[in-house]
Amino acid sequence: MSEAKTKETDCEDRISALPEELLVTILLLVPIQDAVATMILSKRWRYIWMMLPILDYNENNDDNHDHVVSDDDDDDDDDDGDDGESKKSIWWFLDKSLELHKAHVLAILLINLGRRCPTDTNVGKWVAKAVDRGVVVVKFKLRWTAGPTKLPKSLYTCETLQELTLSYRILVDLPSNSCLPSLKTLQLICVVYKDEASLSRFLSSCPVLIFLAMKRKKNDNLTKFVVKVPSLQVLWYHNTSSSQDDNDLVDSGNCLVIDTPALTTISFTDYSRDSWSIGNMPCLEEAGISVNSLSNFDKIITASSAILSLDLTFTDEMLVHCSTLRFSRLIRLSLDLSISDWVEPLFLLLDNTPKLEEFSANSDFTSEPEDIPLTWYQPSSIPGCLSSHLKIFEWRYYGDREEEEGFLTYILSNSKCLKTTTISLRPMLAPEEQDFIIEKLKDIPRVSTSSHLFVQSKIQF
Repeated sequence: MSEAKTKETDCEDRISALPEELLVTILLLVPIQDAVATMILSKRWRYIWMMLPILDYNENNDDNHDHVVSDDDDDDDDDDGDDGESKKSIWWFLDKSLELHKAHVLAILLINLGRRCPTDTNVGKWVAKAVDRGVVVVKFKLRWTAGPTKLPKSLYTCETLQELTLSYRILVDLPSNSCLPSLKTLQLICVVYKDEASLSRFLSSCPVLIFLAMKRKKNDNLTKFVVKVPSLQVLWYHNTSSSQDDNDLVDSGNCLVIDTPALTTISFTDYSRDSWSIGNMPCLEEAGISVNSLSNFDKIITASSAILSLDLTFTDEMLVHCSTLRFSRLIRLSLDLSISDWVEPLFLLLDNTPKLEEFSANSDFTSEPEDIPLTWYQPSSIPGCLSSHLKIFEWRYYGDREEEEGFLTYILSNSKCLKTTTISLRPMLAPEEQDFIIEKLKDIPRVSTSSHLFVQSKIQF
């Protein structure tokens, strides 16, 4: 029997032979814990991770650091009550690894610390280190059990900073010499302000600010919320801080002031009882509005004559009021129809949008659809947008009520330029009901010979 032959293969470490710049690029693709762990592979790898220009420390394994949660409750966190090693705060790892980090430039620093973060730690010292290294993006979310904490003053005088997100247990306290000459994007999510002047001082220190997103908490220390930014183009404002005790109040005593002449896009959600003062917005083209006050709704609408796109969630009286306004330039309209009898005021609104090309309706009812009364009637005239402009129509949560079918049939039968119709059925409908509705929708006559009908059904289990 012949002696077995063995063949040895020399395994060459080709990855370690790559240039340092390429190795750094590779480590940027993995979580920071894994990147640091490569230091034990060999001498070649020992210092590679220390050159990373992007550091992402996330307590909750959530990559979307600027995600806005659905509630103002600072006590909400998903890492309560587990003191095991696997649930140990990422702070210890952040603190130790940043002591070793040697990169001359730290472009992006993302820190998301939850309740497990020790309350006696200096959480701002690494922000200061990032500032010293010419940081461009800082996103800092702090949801520990201690009170709001200050960040280093050097953050508010950083010349290289272009994007800043501060969320939750952070006290906004700016020095008198604050200046952020490069900051273009700012997000302030449920933070606390030291005093009434803090926000105004913050915004006035950002001469080139373009995008501003703000979510307010009930006790943010401000009674007069002033947004005065000449350069601002996009504003996102979210304030649902009213409580049940506030429902009987006509005016909360608080005030929102907006002075943004260059604004092109605005998204407003405000269910507080704050009064509003809104300056002229001649450049406004896109607006998303969800408010509970007809007065505030009217102030946004009348502040601009150039609106091209509207997303509206409103009360019955707001829809009726909106149907009396002329939107001569409006191209896109999205409406929440989960109110009472919307048919007649909606037709009046369509009459006042002669150039409308895209129309989206959402009937995702908070109550049972059958409890929302509808009255279908045949309009005496066809809105001009249907006969000459409407190209895209979408209906979300369609329920096939008699009135809904009548309205849909009218749209399809009179929209001569229609290209695409998308109908999403209510998911609570039984599978056999959805199949029946789909067949009915296919039989609805369409005046546009080039239109396409898409029906989306979602079965709810």
